[in-house]
Amino acid sequence: MTITRRTLMRNAALAGAIGALGNRAFAASTIRWDMADEYNADALSGKASKYFLTELQKKVGDQIAITYQGGGALGYKSADQFDAVQDGAVQTAVTLMTQLGGIDPLFNLSSLPFIAKTPKEAYLLWQAARPEYEKIFADNNMVLLWAMPNPPSGIFADRPITSMDALNGLRIRTYDVNGTQTLMKAGAAPLQIAWSDLIPQLSTGAIDAVLTSADGGVQLSLWDYLSDFTELNYAMGLFMCHVNKDAFDALPKDVQDAMLGITESCDAYNWQIMTDSIEASYTILRDHGMTVTTAADVPDDVFATLNAAGAAVREDWVAKTGSRGADVLARFDALKAG
Repeated sequence: MTITRRTLMRNAALAGAIGALGNRAFAASTIRWDMADEYNADALSGKASKYFLTELQKKVGDQIAITYQGGGALGYKSADQFDAVQDGAVQTAVTLMTQLGGIDPLFNLSSLPFIAKTPKEAYLLWQAARPEYEKIFADNNMVLLWAMPNPPSGIFADRPITSMDALNGLRIRTYDVNGTQTLMKAGAAPLQIAWSDLIPQLSTGAIDAVLTSADGGVQLSLWDYLSDFTELNYAMGLFMCHVNKDAFDALPKDVQDAMLGITESCDAYNWQIMTDSIEASYTILRDHGMTVTTAADVPDDVFATLNAAGAAVREDWVAKTGSRGADVLARFDALKAG
């Protein structure tokens, strides 16, 4: 049995455990929804979903049963889930928004390189931008509920990224246009690849490095393919939970109120598990023989080069988002100062 098959079986079991929240013997009047997630039940997005479903059930009991469909069980990648929820093909989803810059460039905010350098700053950035995100979802027949931040991104490779030579020509997976442009400007050879397609690309040698978080590396057992993780604190891209508005409007008022009423506690829980996951993931990586190079051991010139490459990406984002982007960044700066 290959590692990929073991991983799929494990994730299917975990997804089933979470899905059981929506699969018990509910009353005939119970409203039934599906929740799509390209990522797995044991990933942070899956844990965030489980918390949301558990808290919602505490509030409304069996009025609604939402089945978590992790690991892309419904056939949707994150890039597909915006349209799927908008059209009502699925009632709700947890979506990595950095895949959706083509819908609105504002969605690229959370993956701008080195704009939010700590989990606290990532939370403030979410708060600064949330009103704009809500407008985008509302304009597209959806309701925004909560966010789940990715842990800070670094680089998995067959070497530590402690010099620019280590980056030069590196065939590296990126998850959005921001990462692609930044790493290309820094001399790498990036390729944007969806999460569900990553292992096949590694297995066939199409890529030899991955831009993702330490937690992401744990989820995919990247120690089977690569030897090193370099902490860069590059970005903390956001997942968001969004709901089809027609389906939401059809809910009883107390269920609507419960969904909206637990968003702050969901955010608080999600930021906490993200923060806790960082060192925990480093321990797991080391236990599986990987070398973890922390940011303190990365030379300043590497960060200077990456930051300079990212500056052009940040400037381009401001140009594309206009006053909306400028206003969000102004609110972000005010929150940091306050």
